[in-house]
Amino acid sequence: MLNKKINDNRDIGATFSTPYEKGAISQAIRVRYIYCQCYEIVLPNGRTIVTDPFVTHGVNDFSVDDFTGADYIILSHTHIDHDEDVRRLVDIFHGQVICLSPVAMEIAKSFDIPYANIYPVDWNGTYYLDGFKFETFHGLHDNRMAREGKEERPSERGDRTFNGIVLENHKSLDELGSLFMLNYVITTDNNFKISYSSGQNFDDYAHYMDIVQPNIMLRHRIRTYSADEFAGQCERVGAQFILPLHHNNALKIGQDLNAYFIDVNEVLKAHGSTARAFNPKPYQWYNFGISIQES
Repeated sequence: MLNKKINDNRDIGATFSTPYEKGAISQAIRVRYIYCQCYEIVLPNGRTIVTDPFVTHGVNDFSVDDFTGADYIILSHTHIDHDEDVRRLVDIFHGQVICLSPVAMEIAKSFDIPYANIYPVDWNGTYYLDGFKFETFHGLHDNRMAREGKEERPSERGDRTFNGIVLENHKSLDELGSLFMLNYVITTDNNFKISYSSGQNFDDYAHYMDIVQPNIMLRHRIRTYSADEFAGQCERVGAQFILPLHHNNALKIGQDLNAYFIDVNEVLKAHGSTARAFNPKPYQWYNFGISIQES
């Protein structure tokens, strides 16, 4: 046996003499919900994304002038309650309108937006923009109206626009909005992933999320969904948070969405999931990120 001296560090110990931090936060994004499917998202590099801008005929306590930025305006589809304020935002912030290629020309012409401000994308594509990667997936509009026998056929619609809101030159976009829908994932430069999923083909979209593995899912809260169904969708994609889209419909039918989200979280807890559903207060900013703290 070698007679080798072993350093004994017990007198030094493991603790540094200077103060230790009690925790730290790595902020990923700032987010606020506006109305319908409109969110304002600020990326780590300061670029701002606005989704489905609809406020002018939506609410009376928020206006287009209240947005802090709109470097990118993403349209899931072109019904008037998703695109009404796209021209106003372009005029103010001179941003890029990200939309599906089949509707790009009609958006430019209907809203008289310069072609240079239109950024057409296609399904199943990957695009690298300032501050984020943008991945696109097929979407399919909710068919609740058709299931309930309330959906008008093309021959029955006449010149009326969607939702009864009159907007000049928008009829073609209303029709295209029922055919073409865009779901997507935003991945920031620090690999924080925001999934945006609306419409009825969730199961198809979820298979793609097995690969993407988003941190947050903004998900269409279809009014017929039970708390179990909504919680199940969050668990299916493995997101840490699920936030609602188009949940303004709950107000129309007198449903308390805050109580509903309590039920959703009870389901998640019962399943042993650490994910949480969160109903954001309109216009309130929220920080998302990763933190470490003493326990």
